[in-house]
Amino acid sequence: MPSPFDGKTIAILVGSGFEEKPFVALQRALTAAGAKVKVISRDTGLTNGWADGAWGLSYPVDGHISETLAVDYDALVVPDGKRHVEILLNEAHAKRITSAFVREHVPSLFIGSGMGLAQECGLSLSEIPEEITTMDAFVLAPAGGDTEEIMVAFNAVIMNASAEEAAA
Repeated sequence: MPSPFDGKTIAILVGSGFEEKPFVALQRALTAAGAKVKVISRDTGLTNGWADGAWGLSYPVDGHISETLAVDYDALVVPDGKRHVEILLNEAHAKRITSAFVREHVPSLFIGSGMGLAQECGLSLSEIPEEITTMDAFVLAPAGGDTEEIMVAFNAVIMNASAEEAAA
């Protein structure tokens, strides 16, 4: 049975300091589901994760944030990581991209501290959810959330968006 992620291009928006282990798990899960995953960052060439209280490994960047347009992607992921979210909150291009996804209700996944960027860009949250929550086209997941459960919720949002697109 085909996956709703087949042929979808997913932007993972990061700055150095994202939580490495959940980033890798999610990237693998999205790729296994058939998505084309693109890492978007203000860093050029490589960006660094954060693992166990120290700098982690370096990961290739597929696109520079200043050259990225939301319209080129079917969904957005902002992973957890206080350091990288602080960088993104001070980056006009990160806010521009995220605001476009929020404004247009394009499927987006915000994990842990990544929800702070969503709020800054117009997603109205009365409180930060402590469990995986779906709001319209958005999935909000707590830091340390189970990757499989996150993927189930994100899968539902992608399927709903695809159904709405087909009906239009």
